[in-house]
Amino acid sequence: MKVVFPYTYAGSGSDVWTISMVEQLRKMGVDASATVYPKHYQFYPYLLKPQVKNNVADIVHTNSWTGGAFCHQGRFHVTTEHLVVHDPLVKPYKSFAQRTFHKMVYQYERNSFNHADVITAVSNYSAEQVELQFKVPAKAIQNGIDTTKFYPKTTSNFSEPYGKGKFKLLFVGNFSVRKGADLLPKIMSKLGDNFILFTTTGLQEKAITEAENIVSIGKCNHQQLLEYYNYCDALLFPTRLEGLSLTTLEAMACGMPVVTSDCFSMPELIVDKKGGSLCPVDDVSAFVDAVISLADSPLHAKSMGEFNRERTLKHFSLEKMAQQYINSYLKLI
Repeated sequence: MKVVFPYTYAGSGSDVWTISMVEQLRKMGVDASATVYPKHYQFYPYLLKPQVKNNVADIVHTNSWTGGAFCHQGRFHVTTEHLVVHDPLVKPYKSFAQRTFHKMVYQYERNSFNHADVITAVSNYSAEQVELQFKVPAKAIQNGIDTTKFYPKTTSNFSEPYGKGKFKLLFVGNFSVRKGADLLPKIMSKLGDNFILFTTTGLQEKAITEAENIVSIGKCNHQQLLEYYNYCDALLFPTRLEGLSLTTLEAMACGMPVVTSDCFSMPELIVDKKGGSLCPVDDVSAFVDAVISLADSPLHAKSMGEFNRERTLKHFSLEKMAQQYINSYLKLI
């Protein structure tokens, strides 16, 4: 069985998902490959059609935004919805440019779904939104990660440049309003000097500089991320919209408690009070209180991290996710 994954570079978790899927499918005996196209094609994906050869694979597996351009590359077309940006609850957080672009995206997705043999979504919430916004059925296959690459480390040679004696928080992701990055300075300002937040610049290489107790660690590779997941005490993730957060899964797999928003797909990952805290969206005080609670109860925080590791192994492994996609492919061919 040959499966191809054509995609446009997005600088987001969907890129990571595609690369991980191809690697895992190959391990499981599938002839899988990926082809990446420049980012600007996401705005006009139909321009890719002349570059795409027809019927070069059994399955062409696409992102829902660009699937219409690639749908004829395989005998059958599977498209995956990674993030439904059309939920009315997200509208207040969009700029004029984003609202305009997302109207175009809606038409691109509609085209993808019209040409798809199977429509999948990365979470139960996303599947429900596809059905609500587009009136088409979608199969939920929750994201998974490689738990052999993200795991609790018992020893580390990681140096400690900052944060000695402080409660260490970590934010991983692009500096965007959707991720709640604008809330981080407010949260850290209220937490004060006994807390420190390490932030990556994400794939889009933006940084947060508005608070003294926030330290940018730049763009990290896998090994560096693994060290920080194990070095820090908790993941702070005040997101406003997620398909199904790979960052949160990575942190969970490394045995971290998570303080995040009680919205959209996040409750599918975090069990409140067992794996961390689910806070009301935009409620800075709730995030502050949840972090302080973890800092005041280190043994409870540790048990939350252990709970998350076990939960990831049981429900969110990359192998489990890939097997569900293989099952979907086999039903087609």
